[in-house]
Amino acid sequence: MENLFQAMPQLAAYSPSFVACAVLVLAVIIQGFLTGALALAPGHQLAGRPLKNGQEDRSFRVMRTYANSTENLPMLTLALVLAIVASVPAVAVNWIVGLHVAARLAHWAIYYSGIGKEGEAGPRTIAYVIGLLLNLALAVAALFYLVA
Repeated sequence: MENLFQAMPQLAAYSPSFVACAVLVLAVIIQGFLTGALALAPGHQLAGRPLKNGQEDRSFRVMRTYANSTENLPMLTLALVLAIVASVPAVAVNWIVGLHVAARLAHWAIYYSGIGKEGEAGPRTIAYVIGLLLNLALAVAALFYLVA
């Protein structure tokens, strides 16, 4: 049986984007497991309840990181599909998606480590904004190619 790249060779140029997206999906799945182990352990956060404590509490950061990742993953995935459907050049799509994934993984690592102070625009915010802008660039490129 053929895989999608064999059946549709024009998609092969986008394979780095699919790989990067798969890495991000795995990271979010790992975050889900870590949320259970690190944040929902006895004495920490309670499932379905408002978060306790603040940025200084690792269980708070673990829960917020996972929630942030699950909020951002669908937007990247949809922008990626739209960019491919619109025939945005593969080189641009691959770079944007790869950099977005790097920014998201950096955001995760920075947030878990507790670097930065609450309410301060530090490295975590910078990593988040970079990922957000890259996702925006991908969506705008898709829209441009769809209407052009």
